[in-house]
Amino acid sequence: MKLKSFAAGAVLAVASVSAFAAGTTKDLGTLDSTGFDSVSQGSAKYGANIDFLDTWTFTIDVPSATSFGAQQTFAAPAGAISGFGGELVGYGTFGPAITTGSTQNLAWAGSLGAGTYTVHIWGHTELKNTTYTATVSALPVPEPTTYGMMLGGLALVGAVAARRKKA
Repeated sequence: MKLKSFAAGAVLAVASVSAFAAGTTKDLGTLDSTGFDSVSQGSAKYGANIDFLDTWTFTIDVPSATSFGAQQTFAAPAGAISGFGGELVGYGTFGPAITTGSTQNLAWAGSLGAGTYTVHIWGHTELKNTTYTATVSALPVPEPTTYGMMLGGLALVGAVAARRKKA
């Protein structure tokens, strides 16, 4: 009797593991620091009824206003991924997925310093051949000294204009 219970437990354990995809790790690379840059990549293609956890990395070499989004689009109105969620490691989870028609969107936006960042995206596929697209965008934020130089230049231009007006 114990052997049958053990065998049944082993079969259930193997079945539950086979329905879980460990996910993939993808590097979106380093964003160009000379101006606005955006990079997108598609996820792996998953079968039906699979739990997945994907890891995405990206690098920013200067402080930037940054956004990361994941979008799943499918012909089924209910969507192909349930429990669609994400987290920027060290910065918290994304808000709940916003569903519009057959599209689900996850998003995070904020300022990030220079460095390499990790994002986890997870969910449960309802249909076969399910994918989503991950996008990261960054716009370098000027350093405080840049603003100081700009204000100093404007003050100098204002002083010259005032002096010419008096003359």
